[in-house]
Amino acid sequence: MLRTSVLGRLYGYWLCSAIFNILRGIYRPFSRAFHNSAIVRFLARPPKIEIYYRNSLTGRAIQAVWSRLLRVFGRLMDALRAPAKGSVLVRWASGSQVCSLEFLMCAFVFVMFCAPHAFWSNSYALLGAVGLFGLYFLMSAAGARDGLSPLELGFPFLLFVLACLLSLGFTSDIADSVRVLLFFIAAFLMTYVFMADLTDTERIERLMKWMYFAVLATSLYAIAQRFIGVDVSASYTDLELNVGVPGRVYSTLDNPNNYAEFLVLFSPLSVSWAMQRKNPTARLFACCALALPMLALLMTYCRGGWLSIAVSALVFLYYLDKRLIPVALVACVLLVPFLPDSIITRISTIFNSHDSSANHRIVAWQGILHMIGDYGLTGIGMGPNTFAELYPEYALQGATKGVYHSQMLYLELFVEWGVVGFAGFMWFILRHVKDSCFAIVRSRSRALRYVLMGTCSAFCGIAVLCIFEYIWFYPRVLFAFAIVLGIGLAAVRLASGGPSKGELNAD
Repeated sequence: MLRTSVLGRLYGYWLCSAIFNILRGIYRPFSRAFHNSAIVRFLARPPKIEIYYRNSLTGRAIQAVWSRLLRVFGRLMDALRAPAKGSVLVRWASGSQVCSLEFLMCAFVFVMFCAPHAFWSNSYALLGAVGLFGLYFLMSAAGARDGLSPLELGFPFLLFVLACLLSLGFTSDIADSVRVLLFFIAAFLMTYVFMADLTDTERIERLMKWMYFAVLATSLYAIAQRFIGVDVSASYTDLELNVGVPGRVYSTLDNPNNYAEFLVLFSPLSVSWAMQRKNPTARLFACCALALPMLALLMTYCRGGWLSIAVSALVFLYYLDKRLIPVALVACVLLVPFLPDSIITRISTIFNSHDSSANHRIVAWQGILHMIGDYGLTGIGMGPNTFAELYPEYALQGATKGVYHSQMLYLELFVEWGVVGFAGFMWFILRHVKDSCFAIVRSRSRALRYVLMGTCSAFCGIAVLCIFEYIWFYPRVLFAFAIVLGIGLAAVRLASGGPSKGELNAD
């Protein structure tokens, strides 16, 4: 109690000090100047390209086809409505929470990431995505949903989709490219369905709850792996420089880097859900339980994952309370002496020029830059087989072993999809992060701000990891990215009020 009063008195002296008032006087004009600057006003204005896109021949054609399909299937649903009323199965399904779209979406997310790698097939995700989209479409046709127009995804999204389709014309292995394209189609459908159906904060929070428990379940699985024992693999770790570093856990995913990418994407939204519990005891336990996925992330020994989650945390704290950032930085420094030797050893290798993992990436990037010089305009097409066929021609001597992709998302966008794919994706994701930042500041809903903080910090964190990894090589991480993107788009729409039902169904 005495310590609290002393600290409070010192803080009061600080607020009344001349230095504090001088610093506040310097800060305020710059703060106002930034918020009223031409750059901020430029970024805040609605993009005119979307108006041109909606009014273009392409936009009108997409909307016309979408509206016609809704009407056709709407008539079909009306014709089947009367006979279906007498069906026992239909009556049970219509009154069952298990058959609701929201439950199926939540269960789909939980099962997809909790299923061990040996029991998972990416075809399940494709079937699930098509099923969720089909259910949403039929419900829209029947009038149970608004039937959000695909135009709401925006023009940059269309560019990236077109780049994926056009890449089939440049591939040397059409079967492999179609296989990968199906995974991207599943991801596109997931993004659309999650954006379209999450029309209020209650639905988003229910989904985030399932994501939270998926993160906890996988982290417990990872911790169990540590107790059972994981073999040290030379393909994941430089054994000479990482003496004493144990085997890296990977939980339900294929390898430790994939699991770290999943945690970077889902953990911020898990934090957002935990911090919104109304019961103080439940909130305390929910927040404390998040130490488990952070421990699991440490056990992956993924250095890029550690750096990414740190960036994500800084972004989250910036919007939560900027004053917590210095406290967090000091806490991190004070924790260093208590870290295990294996963690310290792994951190020290980040700056070691002899680290085989870092050298492997740098050498691979050099060869890939030469490949981009020849194929950067059109891309080489989707899929690892086409990459494996072309890369040896550009690889530096002895650098062909173990290179299945570019080891960086940004380079892979150029390699596989060319300029159009790179421009479309970067335009789309940067616009979304910008819109999320403005929505966080403008939204009056505390729950919605937490959702936006979670998605925004997740994308800022994963953007760092994308420098060191091609995160979409493992499809389940691609699907995790698509789900977080769909939640983020839904939150931005809610923060902006969203289009009216008439606008959604307009021809």
